[in-house]
Amino acid sequence: MANKVKFEREQVVRAASQLFWEKGFHATSTRDLQDAINMRPGSIYAAFSSKEGLYCEAIKNYAKQMQSLIDERLASCSSILGALQDFVEYVVISSKGHTPSAICMLVKANNEFIEKDSYLYQISAELMINFEHYLTELFTLAVADKELSGNISPVEYARFFQVQLTGLRSYFNRPNVEKLAKPMIENMFSLMKSL
Repeated sequence: MANKVKFEREQVVRAASQLFWEKGFHATSTRDLQDAINMRPGSIYAAFSSKEGLYCEAIKNYAKQMQSLIDERLASCSSILGALQDFVEYVVISSKGHTPSAICMLVKANNEFIEKDSYLYQISAELMINFEHYLTELFTLAVADKELSGNISPVEYARFFQVQLTGLRSYFNRPNVEKLAKPMIENMFSLMKSL
């Protein structure tokens, strides 16, 4: 019985994550949540304490899914940069039209919460920092494996990667630019190798 409840909770969190990713926290009403996750407000509050509680679980789930997408590619690629390029191509090209938003949910959250001392802003900022640490570890390995020169530090590679990915996702949210995606992603990785 406990496994069934856990499985249903994960489904609810994933459905809420998709809705919050599409609309943002503030634009998502309790009614929107009710419809998306098939739970009444009382049940939502009983399970997650508040809309904020559900949002926290949803955004953490999103961050976990992004890291899992990279981990899957790392398991099947012979190089770290190859895995990261596959990930970027998936996010920018392959998943377009299958995701609620072309903009990263963490970036969207970081921009949505104006009060920098608010709990939800702190959660989104912490998740972005954790993702940067994860990428830094990958770039440390890429430098050790001689995939990158090491002329800059692994954290600088991680920051470069994040800025490029965020820019690409924003740029390819425009219509009629799809054919530019693959060459621009290749340029991103060529430039990274030249740093």
